[in-house]
Amino acid sequence: MVFFSLKALYPTPTMAQSARAMAAAAFPDDVVQLLKQLMSIPSNTGEEGDAVDYLVAGLHADGCLHMFVHRQAVGERGRANVYATRAPIGERAPRLVFNSHIDTVPPHVDYREDEENVYGRGSCDAKGQVAAMILAARHLVRHRPALAADVGLLFVVGEETDHAGMIKANSLPGFAPEYLIVGEPTEMKFATIQKGACKVTLRVTGKAGHSGYPHSGESAIHKLLEILKDITDERWPRDEKHGDTTYNIGTIAGGQALNAWAAKAEASRIVAGRAEIDHSLGGNDPVLLSLPSFPHETGQASFNTDIPYYDKFKSLKGVYLFGAGSITVAHGPREFVPIAELRAAVGKHVQLAESILIREHDY
Repeated sequence: MVFFSLKALYPTPTMAQSARAMAAAAFPDDVVQLLKQLMSIPSNTGEEGDAVDYLVAGLHADGCLHMFVHRQAVGERGRANVYATRAPIGERAPRLVFNSHIDTVPPHVDYREDEENVYGRGSCDAKGQVAAMILAARHLVRHRPALAADVGLLFVVGEETDHAGMIKANSLPGFAPEYLIVGEPTEMKFATIQKGACKVTLRVTGKAGHSGYPHSGESAIHKLLEILKDITDERWPRDEKHGDTTYNIGTIAGGQALNAWAAKAEASRIVAGRAEIDHSLGGNDPVLLSLPSFPHETGQASFNTDIPYYDKFKSLKGVYLFGAGSITVAHGPREFVPIAELRAAVGKHVQLAESILIREHDY
């Protein structure tokens, strides 16, 4: 009797092979189906290669979009930005670019759905935005081909951490759009402003000693807690149009034993403060955003995006921040996007692109 392994005859496809196979027949016409295909491919920051394969293969295979696709390497392990234009890269550059990000925060959570929502990692942040933008571009190609000639797609990696994708995108040949539409979950409201951020580390020094003898030392933790209380008690600026100043005390570290005064303590947060301040974590100024010419709801974006990392963003004629879903559920165990919003976002992206390009030129 001979035993053999079926795996040897029929090897299990890799995720990359599965991604390419899914996209071989082009993207589905339904935004929910497209989102579910995207969500079935893990793409934690630093591990976006398989999702990149899927997008590149799908854009190449899509006979309606007819786009020239450029895969721009970002580091190693297959990480890359996906840049798609209607003309060869470096020739006629798109005047309007739809932009969002491929990467998600860990851990990967596969999709599930009910009648109202699609749940799972990336459903709203931001694979739902990617899906809506692809189908908006396809609609423009089908129904407004003259406008579509000026439209491009840019999907980047690394947005959730160091913005490496957008920083790298600055070197794309001919990449200089006049208008940038950025997809993030804004509850279908157009953001009026992206808040700025000041990210600092506070360091406080005490004097080591035995906790049973207070006079023998000075606790850095106690000193730091006093400073943090002042931060929480502060009345930070508020603005009716642009929202409230917010802060977050992200991590606190210090001390070496339960019965010893802490000689050092530190807290990372997103506001100015006292003590020794280390600004090496970086930050960015607020970004005033553009609003559409048609009736719309507005809100504020109390989160960071890739916009400030585009070198020429201050010279853009218009930069818009909009998308389905809420940032308040992003990154959490119950992240979801409402199906009705996802479908509506496709139409809203089409409407925005049409209103911009028709206003600027006679098509």
